[in-house]
Amino acid sequence: MINKVFGIGLSRTGTTSLHDVLEKLGFNSVHFIAGLENDPDFKIVDEYDALMDTPIPLIYQDLDKRFPNSKFILTTRNKEAWLTSMKWMFKHGKVMWTWWKGLHDYHLKFYGTKKYNESILSRHFDLYHENVKEYFRNRENDLLILNIDKGIQVEKICDFLNKPRVSIEFPKANVRQKMSLSARLRYEFKDLSAKLIFEFKELLNYNHSLNLKDNIKYNFFKKFFEK
Repeated sequence: MINKVFGIGLSRTGTTSLHDVLEKLGFNSVHFIAGLENDPDFKIVDEYDALMDTPIPLIYQDLDKRFPNSKFILTTRNKEAWLTSMKWMFKHGKVMWTWWKGLHDYHLKFYGTKKYNESILSRHFDLYHENVKEYFRNRENDLLILNIDKGIQVEKICDFLNKPRVSIEFPKANVRQKMSLSARLRYEFKDLSAKLIFEFKELLNYNHSLNLKDNIKYNFFKKFFEK
């Protein structure tokens, strides 16, 4: 009997689509889960049948030991396409998903960089896949490798997880979007803006004689950064 299903593909390798497939197959699946990055609380894992994306690739060996009889799915893709997608993630994705300090720390710990660095990420891609294949050597029944350049191969997933074959249609998930300049500014200055808004508000409360122009400036500033 299968214990858990772990998606151990790197970010931007179809992990969202894999999550969607597993949900449609009846698994209680979670994509991207907090609480396992640093000093993991493995009790969280008990709440789900399937887990993938951050930070599962970092801790898959620990998960293998703690949850025997589990299945592991490594989604992968052409490295150049992956690097292009990662470049987007480090520029626009971080704004879309409002990355926090802990996530930046995870990227440094796992990928070796907090920012897009093609040479570092390229080496990590090669080394990570080599390590996964070596770790699961002679355990073909425990690891499924899916190249998403060929699409999400639902039949292979069903066979691997001993599920009846089904036809699943779904739109391409987690499509890249370009973030606007205002969104990027709000992200880059989010910590500073919160402090400035607070201090400006305190000043307005303290000095009721501030003119209408000052109030208009405050409301515009607040509206811009809190969109």
